[in-house]
Amino acid sequence: MGIVDVKKKILGWTIGACCAGGFLFAAAAVAQEQSGDWRLTGADAGQTGWQKGEIDLTPENTGAKFKFLWKIKLGQPSKEARSFSEPLLAGRLINAQGFKDIVYWSSADTLYAVDSELGSMVWTKEFKSSSRPAPGCAVSSLPILMEPPMVINFNARRRRVPGTARPPEAPPAAPNERRLGVAPGGGYFRLKGIYVLTPDGMLHEQVMTTGADFAPPVKFLPAADASPFGLNFEDKMIYTATGHGCGGVPNGLWAINLASPDYTVASYPSRQVRPLALTGPAITPDGNSIVVTGAGTSDSNSGVYAGSVVSVAKDMKIADWYTPAGGMASYESVSPATFTYKEKQLVVAPGKDGSLALLDAASLGGADHHTPLFETPPVAKAGEKHDWDGFAIWQDKEGTFWAFASISTGITLNDSAVKLNGPTTHGGVVAFKIAEIDGKFALNPVWVSEDMVNPAPPRIANGVVIALSGGNPSTHAKLFVLNAATGAELYSSKDEIPSYADLSGVSVGDSHAFFTDHDNVLYSFGIGLEH
Repeated sequence: MGIVDVKKKILGWTIGACCAGGFLFAAAAVAQEQSGDWRLTGADAGQTGWQKGEIDLTPENTGAKFKFLWKIKLGQPSKEARSFSEPLLAGRLINAQGFKDIVYWSSADTLYAVDSELGSMVWTKEFKSSSRPAPGCAVSSLPILMEPPMVINFNARRRRVPGTARPPEAPPAAPNERRLGVAPGGGYFRLKGIYVLTPDGMLHEQVMTTGADFAPPVKFLPAADASPFGLNFEDKMIYTATGHGCGGVPNGLWAINLASPDYTVASYPSRQVRPLALTGPAITPDGNSIVVTGAGTSDSNSGVYAGSVVSVAKDMKIADWYTPAGGMASYESVSPATFTYKEKQLVVAPGKDGSLALLDAASLGGADHHTPLFETPPVAKAGEKHDWDGFAIWQDKEGTFWAFASISTGITLNDSAVKLNGPTTHGGVVAFKIAEIDGKFALNPVWVSEDMVNPAPPRIANGVVIALSGGNPSTHAKLFVLNAATGAELYSSKDEIPSYADLSGVSVGDSHAFFTDHDNVLYSFGIGLEH
């Protein structure tokens, strides 16, 4: 970001600070859209990993300007904890110090808010719990999300007739009248909170600028210590998943309706079959949850399908499923991605052992539930265990859609047309172009990254791929920035990160990439402000 850009950014903040009411909200909303908030795991409900608001990160300037910016220690890690976590980002918030871009992250019992430019603590909120997980159940990081802001069409507002009184606006709700998930009222300045699911199964909403309780929490899960996976949001519904039978809570998917007066909760029990959804389910625009299921026994009478990609409707009833012919690989966790392609809603997910599949969300496996739109040749060796795989989706300037897959085991793609960037004995990122000819789809491999150990799901922004090689207890983490079209390395953190980053997702926004390592250290890499 150049000096001129910084002056424009500061000018935008100043204008916003000098105005009130509706203009203040409008200015903040525009700024947030430009900076690129990261309010949900994987960027959006479909978990595409695509930061659409990025401006400054480009293949042309990343190599020269991208660098380590800051790090901050966020409490002590729990020895029992091994769960997924991913920072969230909200820009242009207003507190007593003025405008703030804040990055949020949660440990097993505390929510942290950090100034994303300075790396300094803004506030912390501790959620105390006296209970402990049962043997075999890990201490989980607190699942968090922020409700995406509503889109306002200011051009659609009716003009007031001269000489007539202005319509009255709803007054702000009194603190004792506030309800979780309901806007506080008071004109157009209606900031939403950050939602937190605590070990007792309660869903909380915290004020984003202070961490204070916005409204009383509501019951989401039926019992404590369920060790829930990530949260997701679509159309006033919050979704999560549970596995391992922790706390006596059945394996399955859960949804709470924030628009319901009594916060109705619905669930899809998957019985002995575990959803492999550390990041929570991917959600289609019509509210269907897409998850991959683990090994076990299928039961069609109960709507349970093992080793499959399943779609669960908004009412938590099974809608469809795809079971690869020949069986799926052994996954500990894998996060499918769903996205809109022309008139179709598509899904990228695991296929037959070692391959990837492109699916139609409206008919995942066709009439026989075994037929995808397209299945790639093997990308990884059959029979290998995958600890954590994920996907990202991107549309380039020419309109071509790309799919990027992180593979957590050795990559064996054998295609002379594919650009290789060195041996990938541990894993890495594979890029595909999505093609459609006469209604027939294909995933055509283009490049494979250099070797990565336990790579996190890739992130894509403005023509660059941000990939975190998480490492392991004997190998430290590395952050890479790659050219999305070729896989060429634009940046590597090399030995900048001394520890490994276990099950750590990456968030991207405002020319920064954020993640935490195993020691609860939050890192920021990117293009910093020039002063």
